[in-house]
Parts: sequence; C-alpha cells; structure tokens
Amino acid sequence: MRGGTASSPQVVHAATRARQCRWPASWTLPSRTLCQFAYLLLFLLSAGDALAQQVGAAQDSESHWYVQAGAYVHWLSSDDFVGPPVLGGVEHHRSDGWSGGLSLFNNSFGQFTQYLYAGKEFRPWDSRPELRVKISAGIVHGYQDEYYDTLPIRWGGSWGLGFVPAIGFQKGRAGYDVALLGVSGLLFLVGYRL
Repeated sequence: MRGGTASSPQVVHAATRARQCRWPASWTLPSRTLCQFAYLLLFLLSAGDALAQQVGAAQDSESHWYVQAGAYVHWLSSDDFVGPPVLGGVEHHRSDGWSGGLSLFNNSFGQFTQYLYAGKEFRPWDSRPELRVKISAGIVHGYQDEYYDTLPIRWGGSWGLGFVPAIGFQKGRAGYDVALLGVSGLLFLVGYRL
C-alpha cells in the first residue's frame, strides 16, 4: 500500500515500461563502433552498386539471395531490456514475390533468438516501384524463462509464432526497411541483394 492505495504488479510494470527510451547498459562503445562500421560497409556497397547500375528491371523478376543487418529500438523502456539490439539474417527470394529466411538476434532480454520464416513482398504503388511492403510469419525460438510470455502464441518453453510487417525501399542491390516489432519497437534494416 502506498499512500492508502494498492498498486498491482501490472501497474508498476507498465509505469516502468513507460519511461523514456535509452540504450541498454551493455550497449558499449565497442558495440556501437562495430554497428556503425557495419552500416558504413553496407552503405559503401550500396553506393558502389548504385553508381555501377548493375541491376536492371529484368533481374528483379529472378530468384536471388538477400542478406541483411539491422538494429532495433524500443519506444517503451524497461530495466529488463539488456544486450545489444542487433540482427543479422539471410533470405531467399523467389521470382513470384515469396521468400523464406532465417534471422539471428539477441532479443530485448539478451537471449539469443532465431526466427525462421516465410514471407511475401508486395509493390503496391505502380508509380513508385522501388517502394515495397513485406510481411513475414514463422517460428521464433529463444524467448525463455520469465520472458516466455512475451510471445502471444507459444509452446514448449521457448517456441512461438512471430509476425513481422515491414515497409522498405529498394535501390539497385541495396534495400532499406523498417519493420514493426509487435507493440515493442521498430527494427531498422539494411540489406544487400547477392
């Protein structure tokens, strides 16, 4: 009882999460530098590709591999959020817009997590063919212990279903996407078509 009123654990937890966003304590200077280097490398690869103009409209309809890296941010804050918020993944895209992939990342709670998924890419704006919408769904493994209940559909102690919508921009071989991570945050991705 505080000031004559009872405070439930859910109310206290919600108030804790509502604090302003900040980097996790483990996101040290070397981690930031490594992430900045990765972004710089991907930027240079995409800039070189844009200058060379190697990818034509005919190649967009071919199946291909796509590698991506990214970092996520939370719009809610919690003392439970630890570890560097980085992701790496690989996708195989078919000519009909369907894809399959695997992403590896540390979840918000510092646990190594995998996301094996299938997805579909749409280009809904004829006047802007470089813009895309991507939707993926698949199996997530790695949310464990007290964080297991953060997955809405789950089984077996650390398994669950994931759903990730994203909107992006494709220029030559380089791609840039922003994905919605449930009600927790946004994932910013940079990718490269192989």
